Formats: sequence, C-alpha cells, structure tokens
Amino acid sequence: MEATSSSVCDLVRSHLSACDSVMGVGVGTSWAALILAVCVLCGESKNSTTRDADEDNDIITSSDYLKVGRSLNLLPRYGFLTLSIKVFPHRYDNSWLFRDKTAEVFQKNSYWASQTKRRNQQHQVTQTDRHGYDQHFLIDFCDDVRDLLTAYFDNFYIEGVPEPHRVFITSLATKTKAQHLGIHPTFLSTEYSFVLVRLFRRNRRSTLDGRLTLTPNFKSAVNDIRIGSSESVNQFLDLYGTHVITEYEVGDIMYQVYVFGERTYGELKNNFAMSQSTLSLNSSQSELIRMEHYFTPYYALHAGRVKLASGNDQFEDMVGNQLTSITYFRLYQSIFSIFKNQELEKKLEELEGEVVLSLKLEKITKIVPKSPERRWLGEVLDNTLSLYYVTM
Repeated sequence: MEATSSSVCDLVRSHLSACDSVMGVGVGTSWAALILAVCVLCGESKNSTTRDADEDNDIITSSDYLKVGRSLNLLPRYGFLTLSIKVFPHRYDNSWLFRDKTAEVFQKNSYWASQTKRRNQQHQVTQTDRHGYDQHFLIDFCDDVRDLLTAYFDNFYIEGVPEPHRVFITSLATKTKAQHLGIHPTFLSTEYSFVLVRLFRRNRRSTLDGRLTLTPNFKSAVNDIRIGSSESVNQFLDLYGTHVITEYEVGDIMYQVYVFGERTYGELKNNFAMSQSTLSLNSSQSELIRMEHYFTPYYALHAGRVKLASGNDQFEDMVGNQLTSITYFRLYQSIFSIFKNQELEKKLEELEGEVVLSLKLEKITKIVPKSPERRWLGEVLDNTLSLYYVTM
C-alpha cells in the first residue's frame, strides 16, 4: 500500500513538473493546490522516517501535548480536526487533549509561553473564582445551524480560514454533529433556530512570547524551497506544517442547545436577546426564574441534553435527575437547574477534565523571512487552504 501511494504521488508530481516546464510558472501555480492535496495524503508515511530521524526538529506525538511556538499541519485532517484537538466530549476516550504532530520552529532558548492560570491546583473555591466557572451564562442566539456552529467555535482563530468551525466538523456525519451538540439529528436543518447556553471554567491561557529565533534546520528547509516547484513546498509543509500555535486556552464547558421554531425564536430574540445576552450567577432568584421560563418546552421545540465538553464519565451520574424538570407533562433537562443545589455545585467543581477553549493559529509564512521563497510558499499555501475550504 505504501509503495502504491508513493508511486501515485511521484507520478503526479512528475506530471506537475512537466506542466511547469512547458507552460510556465503560472500554470504550475494553478496546479499547486491540487497536487498538495494528493501529496499530503500520500507522503504521510514516506516522510515519517525523515521526521523521526531529525532530532532538532523534535516531532512530538503525545496525546496531551499542546505548546505555543510549535507548528502543525492542518491539511491531513482538514474538516474533521476534532480527531486531533479536543473540543467536544467523545463517546469512548476522553483522556486526551491534543493529538496533532507538532514541530519545533524556534530555538528553545529564544521563546517561551506567557501563562495565566485561572484556577489553582487545589481547586479551592474563593469569592473571585466561584465554583471555577465564569460568573455568567453565555447565551448565543443562532438563526440557523451555521450560526450555532460559529458560536460554539467563536474563540478559535485560524489564519486563512474564514470559518474555523468548518475545519473541525464539516466532514463529520450529521448524526455525529448532533451527538456532540446533545440534540436529535433531525433538528440540524434549515427550518430551525437555536439558542446555545454555555458556562466556562477557564483553567489557564498560554501565549507565545520571546525573541523568536528560527532554528537552523527551519532556515535550511526554507532555503530548499525552489521557486515554481510545488514539490519543494510539499516537502517543507510535510516537515513544518501550515500554521504556528501562538495562543490557546484550556478548561471546560458546560453547555446546552435549545431548538426553536421560526416564529417563537423571532419573538424570543426580539424580547430577550437584544437586552441581555448573559446572566450572572449572582443574579437574583427572580431573574433566574425568568431565564428558565424562556427555556422550557412551552417555548422551545426541543431542549437538548446538558453536556460537559471534557466528557468526564462521572458527570451524568453526578447530575442524575437533578437536572430534570417537568412542565406541561413534558420532562426536559435544564442547565439553569445546576446552581440551585449547592452540594451539586461543589461536586461539579471537583470534576477533572479539560478541552481546548480557544486557539489561535497563524500561517507558517508569518515567521519565514521575506524572500522569493516566502512569496512562493505563501502562494501555494493560500491556494491550498482556499481549495480545501471551498471543496468541503
């Protein structure tokens, strides 16, 4: 299988080279995006030996490793990045946080992570860090499925990708998306609107800082890029990827999705969303009752299951029936019921588990010194990202 993949890749690359020599660099540029899609998939096993042998490049594959200043390749899992970066609870394995291969691009003594811890190691509850969660429910009114997914990934920035959520879940089945969101798949259609309610527990944020001196191997790889040669760009991207991690935040999210019909949603949005998009946990009891009244089966077509993004196995057993309410002879879960029970609040604070809450990725070209090689690398990379985006 590996030999076949390598042969196909070499054949397509040779065809590209022939086109470049006969028709000029302009045609080669137009082929660049297409050839890269083939070569990234076919060349994965071919370049693994080179990666492992390069000690200075220091490739890391730890399941829980995430570090600013390292680079990664989005292309192999473009469209289902949830397999690499944990943003949703998974059905079977929730012990990991970050699975993508990353590469060292800066000299180790020239950069560091500026970290901000939001919770201490002992999980102590204080007046300024109540229950470890933010002091308000974050409420997003989403006109359609696209708005719902955009809202969930609102803290993610990937340079060169207009809508980051598409990189994560576009290639996933509708049933899988619905499971992640805690709703039935039939509601993921254009005729429904949604309200996403979230509570964040922010553990720590890490931001890239330092003098940012490139490694000799990275500079050498840039010098190996040949103007007009897509193959040389492929080889560079195989080694150092498409983006650099410049910032991220980890923690946990408790969330619930409510489904509404068009008319009810419009009334709710006009009467409520325009005046108040968040509700403090310190709000009066009357305000909480008013909030909960809107998010019942009297108004909503469907109240999704309350989910914990980290997927801690103890969550559902812990909350049990304490989240279940009844109205008009219909049982439903309500995220607003969690903070009515102080004992439950304390138990939820003790639950372990993390997901990536926010992520900032900048294109690898940002750190490449200005040169003809950088312009050619940027042209091929931009074409490729655009091709992947529009064909998903």
